[in-house]
Amino acid sequence: MKHLLNAAVLVGLAAYAAAFFVVPLPDVLDKAGQPLLRFELLRQILLLPDDWLFAAWFGSPPQFALADRLPVLLVAGTVLAWAAVLGRLIIRLCRGGKRGTGPVCAEHPKGRCTANRTCPPFSALETVVFSLGVGLAALSTWTLLLGLFGVLDRTWTFAVPAALTLLAAIVVWYRNIKPRPSVAPGAAIDGRGFMAVDVLGARWLWLAVPFVLAIVLAAMLPPLDFDVREYHLQAPKEFFQQGRITFLPHNVYGNMPLGAEMLALLAMVISGDWWLGALAGKTVIAAFTPLCALALLAAGRRFFSTGAGVVAALAYISIPWVIGISTSGLIEGATACYLFLAVYALLLKTNRGAALSGFFAGAAVATKYPAALFVLLPLGVWVFVMFSRRVHATKPESRTTNPILSAVIALMLFLLAAAVSCGPWFAKNWAFTGNPAYPLLYEAFDGKTWNEEKNQRWNEVHRPHDFSPKALGKDIESVVLTSEWLSPLVVPLAALALLGLFFKDRPLAASQSIILMLSAYVVFVIAAWWLCTHRIDRFWMPVLPVVALLAGAGACWSDERWWRGLLRGLLIAGLAANFLLASSAIWYNAWFVPLDDLRNDPRRIGQWHWYFNIRLAGDRLLAVGDAAVFDLQSPVLYNTCFDDCIFEQLVKDKTATEVRAELLSRNIAYVYVNWSEIDRYRSPGNYGFTDFVQPAVFDRLVAQGVLEPLPIAFQGDSGRAYRVKAEEKL
Repeated sequence: MKHLLNAAVLVGLAAYAAAFFVVPLPDVLDKAGQPLLRFELLRQILLLPDDWLFAAWFGSPPQFALADRLPVLLVAGTVLAWAAVLGRLIIRLCRGGKRGTGPVCAEHPKGRCTANRTCPPFSALETVVFSLGVGLAALSTWTLLLGLFGVLDRTWTFAVPAALTLLAAIVVWYRNIKPRPSVAPGAAIDGRGFMAVDVLGARWLWLAVPFVLAIVLAAMLPPLDFDVREYHLQAPKEFFQQGRITFLPHNVYGNMPLGAEMLALLAMVISGDWWLGALAGKTVIAAFTPLCALALLAAGRRFFSTGAGVVAALAYISIPWVIGISTSGLIEGATACYLFLAVYALLLKTNRGAALSGFFAGAAVATKYPAALFVLLPLGVWVFVMFSRRVHATKPESRTTNPILSAVIALMLFLLAAAVSCGPWFAKNWAFTGNPAYPLLYEAFDGKTWNEEKNQRWNEVHRPHDFSPKALGKDIESVVLTSEWLSPLVVPLAALALLGLFFKDRPLAASQSIILMLSAYVVFVIAAWWLCTHRIDRFWMPVLPVVALLAGAGACWSDERWWRGLLRGLLIAGLAANFLLASSAIWYNAWFVPLDDLRNDPRRIGQWHWYFNIRLAGDRLLAVGDAAVFDLQSPVLYNTCFDDCIFEQLVKDKTATEVRAELLSRNIAYVYVNWSEIDRYRSPGNYGFTDFVQPAVFDRLVAQGVLEPLPIAFQGDSGRAYRVKAEEKL
C-alpha cells in the first residue's frame, strides 16, 4: 500500500506539472498573435539576449539609480516602524493577564502551562507579525479619523502621536528588561499528527530574499495599473491636496473603504508631497506580502513544523500573481494578509484570539467590501461553532460555563473588535451619503448621487450571469490550473495535505483538524466568489495564503528520504520559474531607471498626459472619459464612468454663451476627451458611458467658438484636446 501511495503521488505531481506548463497565456502573444504556452514563455525568457532584460531593468540608454529611492524607503520605513511599535503597544495593552492559556502558550506548545507560571502567549515571530498587522490597521484608522476632522495639513496631528508612541515604547521596554523564556522556533501545538516532520530547515528561507528584493524594487516604481491611477492612489492624492477626507461625487470608488490607501495618504502627509508619498505608500502596501509570508512561517511552526512554515512562506511569496498585484499598488495583497492573520488568530482558540481575529477581519473589510462576505461572515460563524464545541468537549466536572454563553461571548468579542477596525468606514459613508455600504445596498439605503440607472448598470457588470456546469468547470479549472500567473508549487502541495487525511493511521490529530477547517474555508471562499461576484480572478486571490499554509502542511506528508530530495528539487525548480517571470518585462520592472525619468514617461502615462505635464502644466483640465488621472500635475476635473458626467452637466441644454461661462467659472483652460476609453466603456458587457458625449458635440462647440482644437495629434491615439477660448462676442 505504501509503495502504491508513493507511486500515486509521483504520477499526480508529474501530471499536474505537465498540465501546468502547457497552459496558454492569453495576455502573452507570440509573433503570430497566438497565446504562448507557459513553458514556451519560460524558454523565450531564458533564450532572450542579456541586453533585453538589461534594458528592461536599466532603461535605454542604461542608467543606474538607487539613491533617488532612499527618500521613498525612508518614508515607507517610518510608517512600518511606527506601525510595528504601535501594534506592539496595543497588543500589550489589550492582552490582559500574562499567564499562559493552554495550547496558545508559546513556551509550552506540547502541553498546558502550569497554573502558577507566567508564560508569553506568542512566540517572538508571532509577536512581530501580529504587532505589525495591528499597527498598520490602527494607523489606517487614525489617518481616516484625522482626515474626517480636516486636519491632514497639520503636521502635529501625526508628529505628536508618533512621538508619544515612541516614548511609550521606551517606557515599556525599560520596565520589562528581564530575561524572557526562550521559545523553540519549531514549536507546534499538541497533537500535531502526521504533519510534524521537518522536511526543510530554516536556512532555506534565504531563497525568499530574491523575491523580497524584487517586491521592494518594483513597489517603489510609479504606478502603471489603471485602477491604481484611477482611485487607489488618486483618492489619497485628492484628500491630501484638500487637507481632509470628503465625499467624492466624481469618483464612486473613492467613497468605498480605503483602509490600505490610508497608508499612502499617511505617507503623503509625512513626506509633505503627494508624489513621494504615493510611492512610499505603494511600497508600504507591497510590504503586506512579506508580512504575510512571515505569518505563514509562524503559523507553520506553531501548527505543523518548521519545514511546513518554510515551504508555506516560500510558496506564497514566490507566486508571480501575488508579486505582480502587490507591487502594482493594488490592495488585494493587504486584504490577503489581513484575511490570513484573522484565520491565524482564530486558530489559537482563545477569547483573545477571537478578538484579534475580529480586528483583522474588520481590517480586511476596511480594504475591500467583498471581505465582509469572504472573511467577516464565515469567520464569525466559525467563532460561534468552535467555541460552543470547545465547551462541549471539556470534561463534565470541569464545565462552569454554558456552551452557548461562551460562544456568544467569543462572538461578541469578535464583532466588537471588527467594528473598531471597519466601523468608521461605514459610519463615514452613512454620514456622507445616508448609505453605510455606498454604493452597494442601494435598494435598502438609497445613496447620495446614486440612482436606479447607475445601480442597475453596476449590478449588471458586478454580478455573475452564467451558472451552467460548463462555466463552473471552466472557473474551477482556472482556480487550480489555468489562471495565468499561478505558481506550480501551491496547488499540488496543498492537495498532498488532503491526501494525508485519507491515509492516516491514528485518531484525528489537531493538525489534521486544522487542515480540514482550512480546506473548508478555501472551498467557501471559492464558492462565494463564483456565486456572488463577477468572477474576476483578483477577487479570490486573498485566500491564497490559506492555500499556501495547506501547501506547507502537504510538503510534510512524508519524511522519507526520496520525498525530501524530490521536494527540494520541486522547490528549486518552481522558485526559479517564478522568479524568471517576476523579473522579466511581463510586468513593469524598470527597477534602476531614475524616478524623474519614469514620472513623465509617455510609455507609462500616455502621450496626452505627458503633453499636459510638460507643455501645459498649471492650467486646469477637464478630462472626459479619462479617470486614470493620478499622474497629471495640473488641477484636473474628471469623473468615472459610473458618476455624473461633468462635461454633460456643463454643456447639455445650454447655449454657447452659457457653456463658456460654465467652463470659465471653473477656471477650466483645456478639455481633453479620451475616445479609446469611452469606446472601451461602451463595448458589449462593459460598464457603459453616457450617450451624450459624441464627436458632434465637440464639433458644435468648436464651430460656436467655445473650444479650439489643439494642433497636435499622437499616432495611435484617438484622444483629442481643446483649449477653452477667451471671452468674445459670439
